[in-house]
Amino acid sequence: MGDTKSNNVELIEELEHTKTLEQVGTMGTVKLTDGDIVYIPTPTADPQDPLNCPTWQKWVILVIISCFSAVGLSVVSGFGGLLGFYIPGYVKLGKDYADITHLMTFPTLFMGIGNIIGMPFALGVGRRSIILISSIILVVGSVMCATAKTYEFHLAARCIVGLAAGQSEALVPMITQEMYFLHERSKYLMTQQAIQVIITTIYTVFASPIAGKITPEGWYGLGAGLAGAVFVAAFLFLPETKYERPLSSYQEAAEHHFDIEETVTKASPSVTLCTVRPELDFVRYAPRTFRSDLRLWVGRPDMKEVLNVYKQMFGLLVFPNVLWALCLNGLTLGANIAIGTTYGGIVTAPPYNWKQDKASYVNIGQIVVAIIALPLLGSGSDKLVKWRAQRNGGIHEPENRILPLILPLVVGVFSCVLYGLAAAHPTHYHWFTYVWVVAAYYFAFVGANIVAITYLLDSYPARAGPLLVIVCAMRGIMSFGVSYGIQPMIQAKGYDGAFGIFAALTAAFGLIGVPIFIWGKNIRAFTGKWAKNKDE
Repeated sequence: MGDTKSNNVELIEELEHTKTLEQVGTMGTVKLTDGDIVYIPTPTADPQDPLNCPTWQKWVILVIISCFSAVGLSVVSGFGGLLGFYIPGYVKLGKDYADITHLMTFPTLFMGIGNIIGMPFALGVGRRSIILISSIILVVGSVMCATAKTYEFHLAARCIVGLAAGQSEALVPMITQEMYFLHERSKYLMTQQAIQVIITTIYTVFASPIAGKITPEGWYGLGAGLAGAVFVAAFLFLPETKYERPLSSYQEAAEHHFDIEETVTKASPSVTLCTVRPELDFVRYAPRTFRSDLRLWVGRPDMKEVLNVYKQMFGLLVFPNVLWALCLNGLTLGANIAIGTTYGGIVTAPPYNWKQDKASYVNIGQIVVAIIALPLLGSGSDKLVKWRAQRNGGIHEPENRILPLILPLVVGVFSCVLYGLAAAHPTHYHWFTYVWVVAAYYFAFVGANIVAITYLLDSYPARAGPLLVIVCAMRGIMSFGVSYGIQPMIQAKGYDGAFGIFAALTAAFGLIGVPIFIWGKNIRAFTGKWAKNKDE
């Protein structure tokens, strides 16, 4: 009798704890601390769960997907250092500078289109197969660029490269977040970005000297070889990270209000707080082996899910917080591309007179951003949300992810203004100004990118895939629109006027984040009902 009473007391205490959690009732608002850190999503005992991959394997995966991103993005963005090699020949063919900059801007548009095409299949079929297919397309596109004899063929080939490189925008962060829990997500997303930026910067920085030694075509050929190496590494060592989880693993219960006493005798949907990871169960679950990791997909491909992704992502587009995040991302990427397409012409002209094969050295500062700034921003974000949760009774609100955005946006506004002034009055500024600005605004773009993505992933955890698709796809399309008109804008308003506009827009979208931070929970409470399938 005493044991029964004791068990009932324990059950009531547990249900009181659960009721407190369920009364939160807003998707994305979760219990993050309960004495110890609460693991979100709830860990399993399945060795095949990507959350249970050994640490060494997670690092191997991070390096492989970072290399995939770096090669694709380098072939797209590294072209800024090669513009000087192509301008004389294309001018003779009757192409103006705006036509030539299309070789930079159109691939970003196709990166967005690549997301829309590839990501739904990554969600319905598998992440691994899309990475492998994209790597092959990247090889083919790079070879086409290397063998291009006309401007039109070159542009088409670069658009094909953009289709492949675009998968890195959404697929790579999705794979990363699938291996880590909420409280460590920002740290490892930034770590992945840091690895990617270091590799990208090295290949981009040396784009001009490499092209000067082995020709621009040889630089493309090197990119094709690196993409081929990534394909081999991914085939051998990149496992599938797709794993089905119930909404309850994200602390989403089917019902949010119930009576405690009634629940003592009557089952009711609830969620469980997990502060201790279970031991792996090799009896009920198959072990993870090298052979199992070679599967192209896990389970049966779900083409219905592919169609659902398209439906869900366009529905998410009307959520105010999602719309703000993708606009901010599109703007910062567009401004970053605008800087990337113009710095070469500035430093190779008087008073700097850099040689064409030295122009890409301007990107060297991005290595400092990758080694110092991004890891600090990622770790700082995770520490901040844990601290804020502890002060809030253990409850984590996704809006706390927005706070670290302040520093990148302040840096972005300042660097845009400085770049415009320096480009308009080069005799008054040292060449190091451009080195600093290229690194500083890249920090602003990547910071805005990861902060916005972690905020949205925390807000709508069951819709991680469609969210990444719509944000990254629309970001590519919007950035194309932003950067497409950069040359006419500079001609009309000058460098200081054009980049002053970029600075003002960066500040404006940053300020829009204030009401998102204040009323974000109300937005999630209203929109959360549309962030689920009917059967959920």
